[in-house]
Amino acid sequence: MHSIEALSESERVERYERLARKALTVYALEDAGLRYLGPGTNVVFRVQTDDGRWALRICHPDRDHDTLMRELLWLVAINRDTSLSAPEPVIMRSGELLRSVSMPGISGFHPCMLFRWVKGRPADELTVDHLRAVGRMTATLHQHAGSFRWPEELSIKQSPLPALAEALSALRVRGRIRGEDLAALQAVIPATLLAIRILGDGRDVAGVIHGDLQQGNLIYHAGEARAIDFERTHWNHYAYDLAVTLGELSSRKDFAQLRDSYLDGYAAVRSLPCHPDEHLPTFEALHALTRILSLLRTERLQNGEGSGIVRAAAAKVRRLLESE
Repeated sequence: MHSIEALSESERVERYERLARKALTVYALEDAGLRYLGPGTNVVFRVQTDDGRWALRICHPDRDHDTLMRELLWLVAINRDTSLSAPEPVIMRSGELLRSVSMPGISGFHPCMLFRWVKGRPADELTVDHLRAVGRMTATLHQHAGSFRWPEELSIKQSPLPALAEALSALRVRGRIRGEDLAALQAVIPATLLAIRILGDGRDVAGVIHGDLQQGNLIYHAGEARAIDFERTHWNHYAYDLAVTLGELSSRKDFAQLRDSYLDGYAAVRSLPCHPDEHLPTFEALHALTRILSLLRTERLQNGEGSGIVRAAAAKVRRLLESE
């Protein structure tokens, strides 16, 4: 059997649509209208009926179920305990939150989950009002995370740094990274360890985070910022979320105003989790390292295509660490 990735996009979508309808039987939505939402880490369909709209996410068979459950359970709690509009997992008639589905023509068992649709649109041009709303929303997430706990069997509180260091070593062994770039990326590890020692790991500075609050995962409705795609939810320092959001705005001419508005919005809800000038560059560098290692695991970048991305990431890391 040929890999599904070898098929045309229309053929892939047709097969995934059949799998989606099978997954939707447990919600009695197998006859709903489906709209494919484009390529990405997961396959996502918008599900539409006269009674409502949902998003069906089809994950890769290799996805860890415990990781998915941690995401789903936090989203259930956010929707229960806060006024935030976040994707709400739909509970199946069996009481489960996810189901692994297989289908002839698609290899493996794919974890599938259904979310209530979050109303909103991305911003065409970010303003200080958008960033202030994002700051308030992020602070509310962190405020909730301070009291949230996963069930004991799913609990995890560990630094991602050992895994990142191991991945860097693997790149070096395979000769996929220049020595000077490796040195720049490796410098992120001790810099982050130092920041963590200074900040500690109390509930006021660390807990469950979204992990990917970049603008592609933020939508806006009626003056409110709303986060979507909680796939990278994990335990980390709250500063990481701040660094992700602000990091991609640093080239804007009005960055200082956007940054101040974001931090003001955050501080209106809870105290800042770190000194921005001292610690955000380190966590932005950590995010750059995390993203580059994630990208280099994809098939698209397996055959030398990733060298330019590595060099760009290393250059960014150098700038960030030198700015501290």
